[in-house]
Amino acid sequence: MRTRRCMTSLGLVASLLYPFTIAHAQSMDRIAIIAASPDEARQQSTIFAFLQEYFSVLAQGQVDKIATYHPTLTPQQLDILRNYFAHTIRDLHIRLEDVRVQVTASRAEIVFYRTDRFVDRDTSRPVQKSIRIRTALVQDASGWQLSGPDQFAFILGGKALT
Repeated sequence: MRTRRCMTSLGLVASLLYPFTIAHAQSMDRIAIIAASPDEARQQSTIFAFLQEYFSVLAQGQVDKIATYHPTLTPQQLDILRNYFAHTIRDLHIRLEDVRVQVTASRAEIVFYRTDRFVDRDTSRPVQKSIRIRTALVQDASGWQLSGPDQFAFILGGKALT
């Protein structure tokens, strides 16, 4: 009886932890960042960590968190993004390749190939979009942040966020 109770308790704990494990693994599967070279990733580890965090949040459509990485976005732009994630796409996967970083003082210029894969909500069709992007980060006391809306012009099909 005691063994059965113990096994039941372990099963309950496992069932509670299992969804978290799956959700965490799925969020990690949504983003891939590949540096131009291993040395680049090692030398610019804080920037690569920022990119990993930011694009993970973006792939999950967590607009309120996106705003913390991208403080220049206006409330109207954030509403456009909320609408985009709620009504236009689902299951977004982002891949950055050949990521190159050039740091000068408190600014980082980053160039990479970005490929987004997602499902169009209206048609349920898989979509893939790729482009080479040049973007900039600025560093202040709180860390690195994106400096412009170029990332969102890409995900919204080249439309500017106005």
